[in-house]
Amino acid sequence: MRFTRLSLLAILVTVAASGMQAPAADLQQLITDINNSDKLIRVQAMDGIAEQGASAADAVPALVAALSDSDEEIVWHAARTLGAVGEGAAAAVPNLIAALDDDRPKVRAYAAYALGRIGKPAMAAADKLIELAFDKETLVRRAVLPALRRIDPPQEKTLPLVMKILEQGDMSVIIPALGSLAEQGKEAVPKLRSALKHEEAQYWACLVLAEIGPDAADAVPEIVEVLDAQKPQVRLEALVALGEIGAAAKSAVPAIAKVAENDEFKDVRYAAIYALGKLDSDGIANKVLQKVMKSDDEFGRTIGAWALARTNPANKELVAEAVNLLVDSFKSEDVHVRQAAARAIVEFDVDREVVAPLLVKALEDKDPAVVANAIAALASLGPKALGHVDDALSNKALRHYAIRLIARLGREADVAVPALVASLGDQTDSPEDLEFVREAHFALSAIGPGAKDAIPVLVKGLASTNEGAAASAAYALGKIGAEARSAVPALQRAEGSESVIVKAASVFALWQIQPGNPARRVKATTLLLKALEDERELVRAGAATMLGELGNTGERATAKLKEVSEHDSAELVRQAAGEALKKITS
Repeated sequence: MRFTRLSLLAILVTVAASGMQAPAADLQQLITDINNSDKLIRVQAMDGIAEQGASAADAVPALVAALSDSDEEIVWHAARTLGAVGEGAAAAVPNLIAALDDDRPKVRAYAAYALGRIGKPAMAAADKLIELAFDKETLVRRAVLPALRRIDPPQEKTLPLVMKILEQGDMSVIIPALGSLAEQGKEAVPKLRSALKHEEAQYWACLVLAEIGPDAADAVPEIVEVLDAQKPQVRLEALVALGEIGAAAKSAVPAIAKVAENDEFKDVRYAAIYALGKLDSDGIANKVLQKVMKSDDEFGRTIGAWALARTNPANKELVAEAVNLLVDSFKSEDVHVRQAAARAIVEFDVDREVVAPLLVKALEDKDPAVVANAIAALASLGPKALGHVDDALSNKALRHYAIRLIARLGREADVAVPALVASLGDQTDSPEDLEFVREAHFALSAIGPGAKDAIPVLVKGLASTNEGAAASAAYALGKIGAEARSAVPALQRAEGSESVIVKAASVFALWQIQPGNPARRVKATTLLLKALEDERELVRAGAATMLGELGNTGERATAKLKEVSEHDSAELVRQAAGEALKKITS
């Protein structure tokens, strides 16, 4: 993930959707509202029914009727809601199959989605769905494959489809196909073993087998054969797959060692060293890795040190030698070597007091990629990486990195809440400190409900004369959710702010804390649509993100977000609007 520290944008663009939903409303009233003359009420009624899931089977006849509506948004909402009902919507299968022939891509896509959610009772749709796997529209193709996986037609029907996708499909078909196969886990391995025998499918099959990991052990013999493939990228992915399978691929060590020593491409040799490091200790592997550690290839030595230490954890002398080599790698002039060292060193059973200072030092690196890797490495230590977070937050040279680490850990970082609260009580109105305040609010919002002890300081932040700080405080309170009920009076006062973004963020937070008020959701939508017209790009970006988190609030919001995602003058705003659209339409 790309991290940014740009005022309110850092608070409002990179945080995941809250997932807050309204409580179940009266089902019969919602069914009645499907036929309301107000389109927004119809859409919200279907969303409300969807929230009730399998218990809303009584709504199926009304939803089936809505599939015949002339309004595209109503139709795809009806299909999506039938999918939410699941198997209880089996009576809708014939109508959903008919919708697969609709001229509108979004209708076809959600019809496929619904059929998949209905599952086995939708088996009659399998042939049509297989046909649509190569639909001209990406949205449809991406919906079809997960649907087929859920319906699970006989392998004799799906294997030819998988082969055709891997051999001939474009990326928009291949990527969801890979995801669908990976989700099947061990059940997909026989198909993938067959795919490994076809040259054009080998690369993709290895990608999925690597994702499946140890459960793909049965495919090891076929993967070993791929190590002789003509294309280096295929050999590389085969090595990664063997590494991810792990101990069950130990029989492949001789073949992997041969590649590590003799392949003409460095990247392939590096992948072989990686694979050896992922397997159990082996005499052949040790011999090769020790040779690598004595080579003049700096990057190879770094990976080799990781691999040798990882496969020989009981050899304290060897582990110490590897750690010393990695410490030296932090000083390398080659950015790739420093990146590899940052990622590798946290995998050793080395005391945190040894590892953490090295990674903190890496935070001062001039190369953003090294910094990002150091943060990722620290995050991989989990909450124990926050052992000295209070010291880091009080150090102006490191506090922004500490905030990024806390945000990266998210809910796991609740132990950092006291330190964050303390740091917020000691800031000035300088631009640098205000930026830190907003980032701290962002970190608290990433922690979510676990940040409830920060509610008083966030309520105080609502009164800030800086609209970015006030808006980010409101946003963080909303992310804390129902635990922030005590902040409701302050948020209601903030609703009267003259700042459009503070007003919108406050209404948005109130809806998240007390989500059972449809009028508040409508009000938030109206304010956020207005904020999308603001001259400041950070305000527009924040508004777009919050619209995405509100969920689908009608055609007007969707159309506006689409317009902004395509035509806004600022790339960051276009990106935020695009992400919001994905959330609304997924």
